[in-house]
Amino acid sequence: RYATRFPSPRTERVAPGQLVAIATAPDGTEAVVWRWYDAVILCREQDGSVRVWEPAHGEVLARPRRASRPGQPGTRAYLSAGLPGADWWIAGSATATAEDADVELDEVERLYTRHDLWATLL
Repeated sequence: RYATRFPSPRTERVAPGQLVAIATAPDGTEAVVWRWYDAVILCREQDGSVRVWEPAHGEVLARPRRASRPGQPGTRAYLSAGLPGADWWIAGSATATAEDADVELDEVERLYTRHDLWATLL
C-alpha cells in the first residue's frame, strides 16, 4: 500500500529546502513527480526506525532506506512519503545541490511505471 499522502507533490506545495523530482510531459510542461522533505534527525529508535523533525509535519518515525543511513542526531536528511512499505522513509543526507543527493529516484520511477501512474501525472 501507498502512504495516505501519496501522491502529494504539487508545485504549489514545494517549499525551500525540499528536493523534487521533475518529469517533462509530452507537451513540454514540467510536473513535480516526487518530493523529499528536508528534515533533522532526532534519534534512532530501538526497532531500527529513525525519529525526525520536519517543519510541516513535526516529529515522525521513518524507516531508513538503507541500514547504513542515516546520519547522527542533529544532522539533516531527506524524508519522503509514499513508497510502498512505510508511511515515511528517511533517505540520504541533505546536500548543497540536487545533483549530489542520494535518494530513491530509481524506486520512484519503478513505482510510477509498475502502476502506470505516468498518465495520471502527465
